[in-house]
Amino acid sequence: MRLERHRCRKSTTLSMVIGLVFFITGCHSDFKSPNQQSRTDSPDPLFKPAPVAAKPMTKPVVVSAMPDDWFEDLTPKSGIDFANQNGRDAGRFLMIESFGGGVAIVDYDLDGMVDVFVTGGGTISRESPVQIQGLPPALFRNHGDWNFLAVTSQAGLAMPIDYSQGCAVTDWNADGFPDVFVCSYGRSRIFLNSGDGTFLPAIDDRLLPDCGWGTAAAFGDWNGDSLPDLFLTRYTNWKLETDVPCYGKGTNRERDLCGPTTYPPTTSRFFRNSGHGTFEDWSDHLGLVATAHGLGVIASDLNLDGSLDFYVTSDALPNHLFLGGKDQKLVDNAMEAGVAVGEWGQAEASMGVDVADYNGDGLPDIFVTNFEKEDHALYRNLGHGMWKHSTISAGLSASSRLRSGFGTAFCDFDGDHWPDLFILNGNPIYTTAETPYAQRPQLFRNREGKHFEEISLQCGPYFHEEHSGRGNAVADLDNDGDFDIITVQMNEPVRILRNRRSSDHFIGVQLHARNGERDAVGARLICHTPERNWTQFVVRGGGYFSQSDPRIIFPCDEFPGPVSITVCWPGRRAEVFHDLTTSQFHHLVEGRGASEDE
Repeated sequence: MRLERHRCRKSTTLSMVIGLVFFITGCHSDFKSPNQQSRTDSPDPLFKPAPVAAKPMTKPVVVSAMPDDWFEDLTPKSGIDFANQNGRDAGRFLMIESFGGGVAIVDYDLDGMVDVFVTGGGTISRESPVQIQGLPPALFRNHGDWNFLAVTSQAGLAMPIDYSQGCAVTDWNADGFPDVFVCSYGRSRIFLNSGDGTFLPAIDDRLLPDCGWGTAAAFGDWNGDSLPDLFLTRYTNWKLETDVPCYGKGTNRERDLCGPTTYPPTTSRFFRNSGHGTFEDWSDHLGLVATAHGLGVIASDLNLDGSLDFYVTSDALPNHLFLGGKDQKLVDNAMEAGVAVGEWGQAEASMGVDVADYNGDGLPDIFVTNFEKEDHALYRNLGHGMWKHSTISAGLSASSRLRSGFGTAFCDFDGDHWPDLFILNGNPIYTTAETPYAQRPQLFRNREGKHFEEISLQCGPYFHEEHSGRGNAVADLDNDGDFDIITVQMNEPVRILRNRRSSDHFIGVQLHARNGERDAVGARLICHTPERNWTQFVVRGGGYFSQSDPRIIFPCDEFPGPVSITVCWPGRRAEVFHDLTTSQFHHLVEGRGASEDE
């Protein structure tokens, strides 16, 4: 039966039965428990490579574009031709192959047009002893009118690095130029923006200590010293020497990738920006002991107390919430806050994550993507540091149980102020899971904060295609006031989707803090219109292994006149910026607005 038939029928008995079956059968049931995993009898701890090439991931889908499609695929026109590689063709079935790569949106040359950075992944040798090598990332400069030029070599990025996955953006040294961080199996590293169109790799142990397999990263000022600190998630302490062969269950005994319970979890790492050209590992100092199979992280002020918080998604273990405060300890509060587990109290296999105010109450809600046979998690913010699992009440239950969600974006795509949900799907297991490796993406339209409606098949040919999706970012690539989508597939080219639902009038905002960390991570923005106020948040991390456009966009079609925006700077006073002209981007600098009393 085709996947599109498995839609949400929340009022029928059938969906209740299906939901009960999925709940009972659980997650990752195609693999034996860690104590039952089969092991090879070969003295070589690594399974011998398969003699055949990897199976095709997708079936050709021919769907004509329609005039009312939400998105148009402009990949051929864009000049972006690059694919993250995971080494599947070696036939080794190593743990690192499951997770894919990410994309970061960065205006590296400060010309007002955001550019696209993609991690390269790596290769795995078929010959023994096994060699894992990284591939260079790719950087594409935005020349406007949907023309991008590959500048990887000119920017100094065409160099061998370790097997890379996630990425993030920050102004690490506060020089005004955004730097890029790459998470890797091996050594994660930061590339420093020289300000002349080139990057310098910072690989000195004194700058950033070797911290094992890093998956995702987010930057923000945790300790209030105006410098961006680094929160790095990790999945496990997997090594080639400890690799375990895994197989499907029952009659399907094919060798395949392992599930998350095969290897023990590990701790994330926190690195303090010293301000003297180095990062210092403060993980133990801050009491960071919670373990996870970490795959996603966001940095923002989630309880609106003026302090930076971190939220971490974990594969098959409870998610983590680290709330900032005066003691600055990294203590997990997720269970008490209601954002650790699923609707029925069980841990879920969580991957992607994003934050937005989906119901218009001014509070940051959290959305998390999960594995097959699990509902995605929508946590509605109740205020006072508490959230409620609201997937069912929002109409999202059962709509994605036959898919595995990775990338996501909690974003207003149609200019009605209400943030919609984009989900990039694909199974982390090649052939022996219960759902296909290649899956269609999804888009859910937010109906005025009351419920979500799936409109995937109205969004253009890309949404009819099956891919094994991983990282994604949203960005206004053409500065027309709406967010476009960039997706990363496994071993397939990056895709560029132009949003065709742009607003005639909008306000674009980028913040520049002067009394705190420059990017103002954790700030809250309120757009005032005659009809009502709308709230958005400055978030870093999010999606999956990726970083979206740092700019905030408010649609203003219902009120095209000058608009006022209140900026609640993190831990500091709020300012109002009056009479902002619509249909353009504004650079809001701390200290240049009026106080709320004026």
